[in-house]
Amino acid sequence: MSPIARALHHRFDEVCQSELARLRRKTAALTPAQREQVDAITAEVTRAIAASVGAAVDGPAGAGLSDIVGRLFAISPADTPNAQGA
Repeated sequence: MSPIARALHHRFDEVCQSELARLRRKTAALTPAQREQVDAITAEVTRAIAASVGAAVDGPAGAGLSDIVGRLFAISPADTPNAQGA
C-alpha cells in the first residue's frame, strides 16, 4: 500500500470515529451491544470505501489521482501514522 493510500485509510478512520462520537446522543437509546454493532458496521463501510479509493490511487492511474485525493481529503504521505518511522 502506498503512503498516500495509508494516509487515506488513516484519515477515513479519523472521520469515522469523529462522526460516531458526534452522533452518540442520537444513538443514546441503543443498548451497548447495538451500539457496538453500529460502530462495527460503520467502521467496515469506512474501510471498504477507503480501500476502493486506495486501490485506485495505487493502480495504473494513481499518479494522477494522488494529488487529487490528497487535496480532497486534506492528506499527504507525511500524514501516515508510520511516516515518522519510515
